[in-house]
Amino acid sequence: MKVDLDTSPLVSVEWLAAHLNDPCVRVVDVRWRSRYENGRGISFDDYDGYRGGHIPGAVFAGMVSDLSDLRHAVPDMLVGEEQFARVMERLGIGAETLVIAYDDMGFPLGSARLWWALSYYGHERVRVLDGGLRAWVSQGRPLSTDVCTPAPATFTPRVRAEWKASKEEVVAAMGRPGTVIVDCLTPELYRGGGDRHLWGQRPGHIPGAVNVPYMANIDPTLASATAAERERMFASGRSFTFASPDALGNLYRSVGVTPDQEVITYCGRGFAAACSLLALKVLGYERVRLYDGSWAEWSADPSLPAEVSAS
Repeated sequence: MKVDLDTSPLVSVEWLAAHLNDPCVRVVDVRWRSRYENGRGISFDDYDGYRGGHIPGAVFAGMVSDLSDLRHAVPDMLVGEEQFARVMERLGIGAETLVIAYDDMGFPLGSARLWWALSYYGHERVRVLDGGLRAWVSQGRPLSTDVCTPAPATFTPRVRAEWKASKEEVVAAMGRPGTVIVDCLTPELYRGGGDRHLWGQRPGHIPGAVNVPYMANIDPTLASATAAERERMFASGRSFTFASPDALGNLYRSVGVTPDQEVITYCGRGFAAACSLLALKVLGYERVRLYDGSWAEWSADPSLPAEVSAS
């Protein structure tokens, strides 16, 4: 049995509620957090949050413990094919499974990252819950504390290289006509103010990259929001769904990102960049890749340039 879907990579709370018990649907909770130690960001899974209450029937996937290559010198890099397949099989995700990913940030970070990872490994039947757990709760939908253990499935990865960019490919793309690199972090980090970067070794951004902060995909006015304004918004408890296609289109066109171009998104470690890649796919952009190493990898290579635009 398959569930009919349109081409959007998003589904609404109403859609999920209507299809929650469909046998082909697998809801995946990918709550993820970060903390700062010694001036650097550290990623960790929020399994306790899942245990405290999740969408009924959802399984939990650790974006760090399950799906990040813990042996790689660059933090949070996507695991290889074999490990990815093992995790999907444990979660009961097979060829016919429709995966609905969500997290509780409001704007999709972990959920967009899982959507991108599944797409990279050739699984097209994956969507992101627009607004995530916040939107689900805001509508008074039920939560469960049951830990779900589905029957194992068979997952066969089929790498689609057009979804991921390597460091070498980003270097080759710098200044190339018809290609635009998008930095998805906050304006402060993009400009390179201060003497450090929370997700890398140096301040600044990849030379020539334009800045579209990931939060602007929810509300374009947040593109220039201050840190204090963002904190107040996060603490408000409001749910966040993607901006309208018209608003998103205007946002990206305003910095020269158009559908005829090849686009490479990056951030600190590949989460915010997945959110922006998701937004571009909502708009129908076809040639969009995520630089998985992002600023964590780029900034650690002293042979690569960094551009600082802070006054």
